[in-house]
Amino acid sequence: MAAVTRYSGKVVVVTGGSRGIGAAIVRAFVDSGAQVVFCDKDEAGGRALEQELSGTVFIPGDVTQERDLQTLVSETLSRFGHLDCVVNNAGYHPPAQLPEETSAQGFRQLLEVNLLGTYTLIKLALPHLRKSRGNIINISSLVGAIGQSQALTYVATKHLPRKHLDSTVGRACSLNFRPQGHHSRRHLGPASAPTP
Repeated sequence: MAAVTRYSGKVVVVTGGSRGIGAAIVRAFVDSGAQVVFCDKDEAGGRALEQELSGTVFIPGDVTQERDLQTLVSETLSRFGHLDCVVNNAGYHPPAQLPEETSAQGFRQLLEVNLLGTYTLIKLALPHLRKSRGNIINISSLVGAIGQSQALTYVATKHLPRKHLDSTVGRACSLNFRPQGHHSRRHLGPASAPTP
């Protein structure tokens, strides 16, 4: 049994949950009593974490594919009947590049993972989160606020959720959450954390 059961009976979805920050998020929610459904492209890592932690369900998925996120939400609802929290954690930081070394195609691919994946899951989960008066937590990066050398495209993809997507979601949710004094979304921007 979890030592702290603050989230007992709650159902949480985490993207990019197989390793690094994502795995730590999965562990923290499980330790707090939640049922956690997580996705990742790393199927071996996801299956290993699912075996290690009771109270978790791993669903292989790529946040750049809307059908994978539809499956994530529908499987969560099928298994547990409700959804209380979404943690948009999946992301990618490319190797250091000077601005002139970047490409439009590489930037598009980074936008798909770091921004559009977040948007898509929010869009799909929001009707269910409204029913449960749930939460959205978007994991970004400190560099979205302060910048980083040789990381122009990454900084842009981490700045946009912090400055635009997060505030837009907050406004969109405010009619459903804030009158009850409930905060609809959170934005966390950790510093650099190596993920194997």
